[in-house]
Amino acid sequence: MGIVAIFICLVVAIVVITNVVKSAPSHEDTQRELAAKNAGVNASDILSEAEKLLLLGEVMNQAKIVGDDVVYQKVMDKTYDGPWPEKRADGAYLSLYDNLRILKIAGINYRQGISRYVGHVNCALVPEPNNEYDPNAIKIVAEDRHHLGYIPSEQTDMVRSLTGDTFPYRCEAHIYQAEDEADGHKFFYGSVYIKRK
Repeated sequence: MGIVAIFICLVVAIVVITNVVKSAPSHEDTQRELAAKNAGVNASDILSEAEKLLLLGEVMNQAKIVGDDVVYQKVMDKTYDGPWPEKRADGAYLSLYDNLRILKIAGINYRQGISRYVGHVNCALVPEPNNEYDPNAIKIVAEDRHHLGYIPSEQTDMVRSLTGDTFPYRCEAHIYQAEDEADGHKFFYGSVYIKRK
C-alpha cells in the first residue's frame, strides 16, 4: 500500500511539474511580448537609466543656458516629463530650444591643460582668420583666454549665421573626461552651447 501511494504521489508530481514548465513562457515568447509592449511606446520610455541621467543632465544644461527656470526646476525636482533631446548621428544632441545650438568641440584633445576646464565653462567664440589650415576657423576660448578647441569646420557658416559679425561671441561649454576601456587612455570631449541673441 505504501509503495502504491508513493508511486501515485510521484506521478502527480511529474504531471504538475510538466504543466508548470509548459505554461512558463519561453525566451522567444518573452522577447515577442517585450517587442509588442514596446512597439507603441515612446522611445524615451525604454531608455536605460544611464541614458536618462545623461539626457536629464543635457535638458538641465539647456534650460539653464536659455533661462528656462521651470524646466530646470522640474529636472531638479525629478518631475521632468517633457521631451528628450534628439540624438544626432554624430552623437551630439539637438537642442530642445529653437534659439540654442549645441555643437561638438573639435580638436579638444590637442589643447594643453584641458583637465583644468572639466565641467561647466563660460567661453567665447573668436574668429581666427590667420589660421594656416582654415581662414574661416572659429576658436573657442575660456574666460581666461585659454584655447579650448574649434567649431567644427563644416559648421562655421551656420555659426556665423547665428552670430552675425558679433565677435567675440559669448557661449557656454561643458567638457568631460573619459577613459578608453581598451587601454586606459584618458581623453576629453565637450559641447559648446551657442544661444542666438
